[in-house]
Amino acid sequence: MMRGMQTNDLTQANALELDDGRWAAVVARDARRDGDFYYCVETTGVYCRPSCPSRPAKRANVRFCATAADADAAGFRPCRRCRPDEPSQQERDAQKIARACKMIKAAEAPPTLAQLARAAGLSPHHFHRLFSRISGVTPKAYAQAHRRMRLQEELKESQTVTEAIYGSGYHSSARLYATTDETLGMTPSAYRAGAPRETIRFAIGQSSL
Repeated sequence: MMRGMQTNDLTQANALELDDGRWAAVVARDARRDGDFYYCVETTGVYCRPSCPSRPAKRANVRFCATAADADAAGFRPCRRCRPDEPSQQERDAQKIARACKMIKAAEAPPTLAQLARAAGLSPHHFHRLFSRISGVTPKAYAQAHRRMRLQEELKESQTVTEAIYGSGYHSSARLYATTDETLGMTPSAYRAGAPRETIRFAIGQSSL
């Protein structure tokens, strides 16, 4: 009996701690918590995202739901300001970058920054900043990495090195050979042959991770 009471006490304590963290996010209008939970206001009958710009309700009138579907099922309706039943700005931004990545992968030649930005409905500067923030690399670096992967695959499957070079989107072999050390670390012929007798060097360093 005592063990059951202790378990219930711990469960209630954890739930209160969870709700305290959620309430802190609501007060701070923390957009990073959008999608993690939704808060429902008993007095108005609406539910919102943590980042909702509306004036926060009194804590006593607020309850939390894990999903928008849970809030709907509990009888609350979506807020007209933050529109929690629609994709958040973060989700919309992520979708734009995902579409841009697909566009890069599908293109024969890497699209220009202006083309990618136009497809996303953004200015080149805004698109470049958004792409870098979400993906961790610039659009140019992403395109180069994708083309490098295509080259590696083509070198394994194509009949000749020349066929692999053009099949991976390079318009001239000279352009590839000028950057072969960065692209493959060796010549395309050596890579295609399985890198026999190539010396591989590596270094070990400290990291905070």
